[in-house]
Amino acid sequence: MLPELNSIKNRRQILGMKQKDLAIEAKVSQSMIAKLESGKLEPSYTIVKRIFSILENLEHKKEKTCLEIMSKNMICLKKTDSIELASNAMRKHSISQIPIIENKRVIGSINESLILEKIIQGIDKKELFKKQIQEIMREPFPILNSNTPLTLALPLLKTSEAILICEKDKISGIITKSNIL
Repeated sequence: MLPELNSIKNRRQILGMKQKDLAIEAKVSQSMIAKLESGKLEPSYTIVKRIFSILENLEHKKEKTCLEIMSKNMICLKKTDSIELASNAMRKHSISQIPIIENKRVIGSINESLILEKIIQGIDKKELFKKQIQEIMREPFPILNSNTPLTLALPLLKTSEAILICEKDKISGIITKSNIL
């Protein structure tokens, strides 16, 4: 759903843009922008969508991006690694989750809560630590492009323990809740 047409003028002014600047970006006439802002024109959906897309992109350019806050030093493990190796890596590096990689693709995740959950369920810790990660791993963390505005990334941390960041189709970093705090 698109925002109200009467918000164009306010958003444009907050960005410090003139009608002419927005018109050039949107590939429409300055008079069309003036008529839109004054409510004297009912534009096509395509034009309105383009204008709001331009405004949104310009607004997000001022925001921090995922690239600016991600941790580049990322620990990854293979699905055939032991749960003990995962536990030790988390403790050693003071992290609580690890992506699982196979053939340069993210295929799952493991975290300290998952390991603790298995121990609470009554699985012997020594036996659990001998198992391979693939026996208990969960789905992969969400993956976002490095230039994604932080405000679009943050809601994902409500449902996921981490977000993986990619640049040029390669995982280049991770964002966790501790990166935000």
